[in-house]
Amino acid sequence: MPFWSKESRARKVIGNVKNYATFEVERLPLEKFAKTWLPGLRRDGLLVGINWSGEMASGYDMTPQEVADRLSIMKR
Repeated sequence: MPFWSKESRARKVIGNVKNYATFEVERLPLEKFAKTWLPGLRRDGLLVGINWSGEMASGYDMTPQEVADRLSIMKR
């Protein structure tokens, strides 16, 4: 499941990658992402796509736990 750190990054992929042309950008508060989305993605066995970019919308994939661990480091 792809997520972007900036709206502009998401819009660039939507504008340049055919498979994402119908996607819409939705802002997601960090707390909701951490408390709702990450547990849901973990439960569903999905990875978190971080800031995908380029013609193929590719980039880093992490487990929800890896993302949660990194977010906890950022909050210190």
